[in-house]
Order: sequence, then C-alpha cells, then structure tokens
Amino acid sequence: MSEPAIELGRLGVWGHLDTLPIDDARDYARRVDELGFGTLWVPETVGREPFTLLGLLAGETTTVRLGTSIVSIWGHDAQTTRMAALTLTEATAGRFVLGVGVSHPHLAERLRGHTFDRPVTRMREFLAAYRSAVYKGPMGDGLGEPPVIVAALRERMLQLAATGADGAFPYLVTAERVAWMRGVLDAAAGAAGARRPTLAVSLPAVLETDADNARASARAYLATYLRTPAYQAGWEAQGFSAADWEKPGSDGLVDAMVAWGDAEALQARIGELVAVGADHVAIIPLSPDGATEHMSVLEALATV
Repeated sequence: MSEPAIELGRLGVWGHLDTLPIDDARDYARRVDELGFGTLWVPETVGREPFTLLGLLAGETTTVRLGTSIVSIWGHDAQTTRMAALTLTEATAGRFVLGVGVSHPHLAERLRGHTFDRPVTRMREFLAAYRSAVYKGPMGDGLGEPPVIVAALRERMLQLAATGADGAFPYLVTAERVAWMRGVLDAAAGAAGARRPTLAVSLPAVLETDADNARASARAYLATYLRTPAYQAGWEAQGFSAADWEKPGSDGLVDAMVAWGDAEALQARIGELVAVGADHVAIIPLSPDGATEHMSVLEALATV
C-alpha cells in the first residue's frame, strides 16, 4: 500500500476546547503534544475562531500537527483562508493542516446569511480560488503549501477530496462506511493519476465500562447531531432509520457512533477503522457530560 498524501499520525485528537479557559487550552495542547498524538484538530462552530486559536497554540507545541476540522467555506473566502493557512504554516514550521467543508444549510444561511446551494460545485470553486489566491507574506525556509483535507460524506464530495485536495475527513461513520469511502477515494485518485488520498476519521470515545453511564455521555455529545439533516442522510446510507436518530438516539446508533469501554475496547474500535482503510483516527475524548476535552481518555490511549 502506498503512503498517504498527508502524514497525520495514526492517532490524533479532535475537540472544540471551548470548555477550557485559554490558559487551560494551552495546557491541554501541550499535554496532547507530550503524549505523542499526531494531530490536534479544532472545529468551527460558534465558539472560538479556529485560525486564531491554533495560532495561540502554535507556540505551546513542538511536534503535533495543528489542523482545522473544519472551517466553513461560507465563513472564509478563499483569499482569507490561504492567508491564514500560510501564516499558520510559517508559525508552526510546517505543522499546519487545512481542513475545509461546506458545513450545513442552517449554519450557512441562518447563521452567516449565505445561500447554501450546489455544495460540490461550491467546494470545487473554492479549492480552485484558494490555490490561485495571492500571498506575499514571509515563509520559512523549505516550507511549501500546507496540505488540504475536505470534509466529505457522499460520493461526489469524496471524489473531489481525492482529486482536488489531499484527502477526506468524514464524521460520524461506521467502519463499514469507512471501507466504502476508502474505495471511492482510491478509485477517483487512480483514475486521475493522483497520490493516494489521506482518509482521516474521528471517533468519539468514552472511557467507561458501565453501559448506561457510557451511553449517557455519548447521547449528551450526539444530541445536536441527531437533528442535523446531513448526518441523518449519512446514517440512512449506513443502514439506520429515523427511529434510530429520534431523540435521544437508539442504543444501536449510539454504540455505532461512539466507542465506549476500557482502554482495550477503545483501542479495538480504533483498530477496526484502521483495518478498513483509515490512515488517521482523531479521538474525541468525551467527559461524562459529553464535553470534548476529557484528558483521561487521551492518557489511556497515549502513543508514548
């Protein structure tokens, strides 16, 4: 098997960090770095601005990659995005990874005032504009363009991620779906003569062996996603039905989306994803209340 387009490390960490005051967020990033995780990802919702946050964390870390997963193309035009990406590439000595996505209609329209339409076309246009955007800021010696990864759930966006970027970062998917995604990415890249796309996935994880307690944490985390049409459509494609995402979520859906148990059980779930083609698994370390910064989960899974 050829090497993936981006080397992110086998395990990473994903989280908003919004439950942490900024000094605690700096401590958290330092600890993630010390534990040997490959990449620390931060998303964009309505909390901290991700480029700014990663800039604040850049000086606190030395080896871990820092990535956005994801920033919305409706919230950042291509010129601004490239300026931010190259600034962070310089600040991190090449450790930055740009993750972009089309987000969701309610966030693009009600929150940002855009018209959400033709998402694959809009992403293709954005990537082309990003590549051609002007940047005249300084760059460190030997630093090139930062890698770009695209949030993708369906076939056409996966194909674009394979041919117009360096890979894909799907969310809330089963191992069976990851295997299908691996096939779509590789077929598209092969037809285009492109490098093997990187496939990064996230895995919410609860370090808890009691089923009721573990599922309570998982449900607290999944509550927002249960009512999001894009994830509902994704779950339907994975064999679930409306009864599964009806609040508070069926045990079957919860167990499929969130790993729980002792460290050995969590490692087994990670292994399942890697076995079917994931190059990188970003752990979402869930606390009992569903927050995404539970350090004990990461320490149990540490790579050093």
